[in-house]
Amino acid sequence: MPPKRQPVAALRAKGSRHYKKAQLEEREAKEIKAPPAKELDPPHYLPASLAKKFRELAPVLIRMGVLTSLDADGLARYLLAEQNYLRATNRLTAAMNAGNTDESQKWAAIQDRFFRQCRSAGSDLGLTVSSRCNLELPPGSVSGEEAEKEADLFGDV
Repeated sequence: MPPKRQPVAALRAKGSRHYKKAQLEEREAKEIKAPPAKELDPPHYLPASLAKKFRELAPVLIRMGVLTSLDADGLARYLLAEQNYLRATNRLTAAMNAGNTDESQKWAAIQDRFFRQCRSAGSDLGLTVSSRCNLELPPGSVSGEEAEKEADLFGDV
């Protein structure tokens, strides 16, 4: 199986020598690039608590070059899946504490479904450890105070 296709910028950053200059320029001309976002408003369907979290995460993801003007719904879906996962976890814990195995099994299946949704959406946005390992930050994109905020959200940057 061939390796995953990488953008030309990533190939140039790695110093790939398998392509001629003309091939890279041709590939770069064919690449589709979403317009960068300066600021994103949360979608109207997000509740206030999730809209607040959206406003915290969006600027960080924009600086990382992960979030564009087309991705607001992707981040919103992640936040909704995370909220549903936490609700299912609370219900599962309550059912387990009550000793209700049938209810526990039901909520465990629901929790697993929301966990998968959350992980999938998070991977697309670089919100998981493994997906962040595949991202490359543009040089100079994170400065002192911003790095501290990102460390609080994601761990050490």
